[in-house]
Parts: sequence; C-alpha cells; structure tokens
Amino acid sequence: LSPRIPRRVALVLRTHRLHPHSPTTSMSADDFKAKGNAAFSAKNFSEAVECFSQGIQLDGSNHVLFSNRSASYAGLKQFDKALEDADKCISLKPNWGKGYGRKGAALHGMGDLDSAVEAYKKGLEVEPGLPMLTNGLKDVEAEMAASGDSFGINNLLNRPDLLEFVAKSPTLSPFLVQPDFPELLQELKNDKAALGKHLNDQRVQLLLQELLRESNPNIFKKAEEDEIRRRKEKEAAEEAKAKKEEEEAKRKLAEEAARKAAMTEEDFKDDPKGLSDLFKDKGNAAYKAKNFDEAISLYTKAYEANSENITVLTNRAAVKFEQKAYDDCIADCKKAIEEGRACRADWKIIARAFERMGNAYVKQDKLDDALAAYNDSLVENRTPAVEKKLRETEKALKEQTAKAYLNPEKAAEEKEKGNALVKEGKWIQAKEAYDEAIRRNPKDHTIFSNRALCFMKLMEWPAAKADCDKALEIEPTFVRALERRGNCFIMLKEQTKALADFRKGLEIDPSNQGLLSGIQRVESTMFSGQRDPDAVANAMKDPEIQQILQDPVISNVLRDLQNNPAAAQDALKDPVIADRIQKLAAAGILSFG
Repeated sequence: LSPRIPRRVALVLRTHRLHPHSPTTSMSADDFKAKGNAAFSAKNFSEAVECFSQGIQLDGSNHVLFSNRSASYAGLKQFDKALEDADKCISLKPNWGKGYGRKGAALHGMGDLDSAVEAYKKGLEVEPGLPMLTNGLKDVEAEMAASGDSFGINNLLNRPDLLEFVAKSPTLSPFLVQPDFPELLQELKNDKAALGKHLNDQRVQLLLQELLRESNPNIFKKAEEDEIRRRKEKEAAEEAKAKKEEEEAKRKLAEEAARKAAMTEEDFKDDPKGLSDLFKDKGNAAYKAKNFDEAISLYTKAYEANSENITVLTNRAAVKFEQKAYDDCIADCKKAIEEGRACRADWKIIARAFERMGNAYVKQDKLDDALAAYNDSLVENRTPAVEKKLRETEKALKEQTAKAYLNPEKAAEEKEKGNALVKEGKWIQAKEAYDEAIRRNPKDHTIFSNRALCFMKLMEWPAAKADCDKALEIEPTFVRALERRGNCFIMLKEQTKALADFRKGLEIDPSNQGLLSGIQRVESTMFSGQRDPDAVANAMKDPEIQQILQDPVISNVLRDLQNNPAAAQDALKDPVIADRIQKLAAAGILSFG
C-alpha cells in the first residue's frame, strides 16, 4: 500500500504540475529568455509566450522578459495582454525606451493611435533617436495620415492660435497675402474632411510640416541632424577620394617626368618621333620656367627631329610672343599652318596657329589682320576664347576707325552747311549734314541740339528728344536744348516734364522768351478745362506723379479743393504743396477750367 498523502498537499502538487507556465527547475530565467527569443524569431509566438512566462515565474523583476512577452502577445494580436506587459516593463524600468516602444505597438494594434503616438513620444524623451521608437512613430503617423488625421492633425488644425502661428512662420506668412489662403485655413479648421481634399496643395503640405515640426521637435531635430551628418560624411568621403586621386595623378606625373628627364638622345636613336617629343617636353619645361632662349632651342631641335610635329612650331611661336618678337611669332604661325595642312595635322593645331598669329597682330595694332586670323581660327575650331577675342578686336577696330575719322575742323564745316540748309527749310538735307558733323565731332553739344531742331520740324519727337538728351548730357546748362526738349515733351504729352525743363532753363536765363512761352503753353493746357486721356495715361506712369498722388497731405488738399475751397487755398500758400498741385495740373490729372 502506498502511503497516504494529505488531500490539500496532493491538490497543490496536481495544480502545480498542470500549470502551463510552471518553470522547469533545470532551466534559468535567462535560458527561458533565450529559448523564447528563438521561438519569437521563428514566429512561434505561442511558444515564445510560454517560455517568457516561465522565465517571469523565476524572475518577476526582469523587465526584458515582460518586454519580450509583450512583443509575443502583439504577434498573436492579443494587444490587451501586450499592453499589460508593456506597462509592467515600464514600471520596472522607466528609463528604458524599448518599454515605451512595446506600449506604443500594443496601442497601435488596439487602434488607439493618439495614445500610441503619446507612448512613442514619451519613449523618445527617455531615449532620443531610438530607431524602434522613431520607426514605430512613423508607422503610426503614416496610418493617421492615411486616415486623414496624421499626428492628430485635426487637433493641430483646430488650435485657436492657428492664424497667429501662420503669421509668425517665415515659411507660411507670405501665403497670407493670397486671398484664398485665410479661407483655406478656416475650412481646414472647421471641416475634418477638407484635409484630404487639399493635400495636393503645396501650401497645405508646408502648413502640416510646420505644425508637425512644432509638435514633434525632437523627431525633426534628429532627422535634420542625421541628414547633416550624412551629408558631411558624404562630402568628407568624396573629398578624401578626390584628394587621393589627385595625389595619385601627381605621383604618376612626377614619375613620368622623372622618367623623361632621365632619358637622353641615345634612347631615341631609331625613333625620331620619340626624340621630337622628348625635345618638345623639355622645351615646355623651359618655357614654364621662363627660360625662353633655351625653350626656342629645344623646340627647334624637336622640329628638326620630326618636321611633322607641328605643335612645336606653335609652341615656339608662343615663346617668341612672350619675347615681343611679333614678326617671328607670325612667321612661325604661318609655317605651322602651311606645313600642318600639308601633313594633315589636327585642325585644332591649325586653329591655335591662327589664334596666336591674331594675338601678335593685335600687339602690332594691325586689327584688320587680327580679325582675319581670328575668323580663320574659328573656321578650323570654334572656341569661346577665340570668339571673345574676335568681339574685342571688332570693338577696338570700330573705336579706332571712329577715332581716326574725328576732325573738329571738318565737323565745323558740316555744321555750317547744316545751318545754311536749315535757313532754307531743307530739314532732311540739314539733318544729313549734322549727321556727318556728329561723326566728325561727337562732343559738340550744339550739333545735337541743331539736329534735334530738324527732327522737330520733321515731327520725329522721340528722336528730337534723344538728341536734346545727348546735348544736355554733354552740357547740362545748355538752355536751347532745355527749351527744345520741353517742347518735345509737350508734343509727347508729358506736360510735367516739359514744365520742369522750362523752369530749369529759366533758372539759367530768366528772360528767355522761348522758355516763358513754353510755360504759358503748359499753363494754358492746365486751365483749359479739358483733359487729354493720353496725357493723363503718360503722367500716371511717371514715378514722381505716383509719389505725389500717394502723399496723404496732397490727398487732403485735393479733397478740400472739391469740398472746402477756402481751406485748400490756405494749404496752397505752402510753396511745396502749390508746386505739387501745379505738377498734377500740368499732367492733366487736375483741371481748373
């Protein structure tokens, strides 16, 4: 007979033996954790839960076991149990970010997205930048964005200071001048469905970005820091690579230079081309060292070794250019062109010979020959450098030709001829005489003024004004030009400018009848009671008129002129105000008739 076991003890043993989480006494908590991790990796979540549970039976203060069992419950979609274990993990280890990650994942699975965001953010406060937290937060935010409530954006958009937030943002505030943007903000604030409708609007995207940046500063700061770090690392790597490649290239060049420097003529007994290149390279080194005579000697030897090495002729020409032996430079260039074409040399070499020949001609002041040489160079090979030289030479030749044509005596003769034709009323022929006079002496302001008169008689007002401008540019106090330009302005319906010219002329010559007559013409227009629409349109384009109209004092005076004439008369006693009102009248904007 077996010994009798008390009923209470037997029940306890039986219960213990049947408990699914009863630990096996031969395994430690760490053993169960390792076994659970293996099961979790194999996605055997039920087995993982059992292993972690047995580990917890042995060590109930191990926060990692609760964290791992929370993840396993989440794998089984048992998010309520996952949340319980996550909370236990956090209570055991509040400064461990992964516990908050488990809580965020459980809440995410339960559909409580706002709470999940809160859990992840709290975790990031504990461990900023932890990938588990940042990635989990991004997943929740993505789901919230897809559901139209990213980061609780509807709550962010519903903030009472939304308009003030936008006004303070350098990125968003410029949009406030757009009429539809304040309305858009109000729509987003009042209608949750409006966000999905306007997500393609770049302004809305920037608004969301700024709101999220404020509500999640740590995430954005970490992302920006990571991006800056990546860029710096990339730049450093590229710089190191470039430096290494540069050093390698220098090393190879140095080795090649040393190899060539060690070579002698004996090394090229049966290789005339190689010998020619040897002398050419040594000539280049001498040229760079400014040993010009030695360079010429070496280039000559290179050419003698191989007469088809046309480059050495253009190189020798460059040396002679530096020595200011321009005739010899040109001779070498011509020889290079002739022999280069005979042996079908590279067209770039021929182009270089023409270019260097052109450079020498420029130094000799033979600009026509230089132009021909540069054009021939461009035919062979079109390069920006030669095109620039061609343009500069054309400009210099034009200036040289014009300068050579200058003759004040002949200019005076043509001016007198023009004056005589003016007296006969032959305006076209007089203009032609003044044209020639100006070509002979473009610094005589009276000729421009005289030609302006011809243009005025031919009713070519813009051309006449342009000649007056030129005359006054040369001589600003030339009263006759001021009078004529004032009359041009009247015909061009720019009365304020006409009045300004007449007044300026009277400051110089107060008794000038032409200027006084001009002012009378302008004033008669002012008090005629008629308004010329074209004149008003021209005046409104004048910056001075625009400034006068924007002056609040002038606005008050204009109002008083209609409603309170007595007050307006007092204001007009101020000379500055009176002058401005007169300008508006001269422009046709005001009419006193």
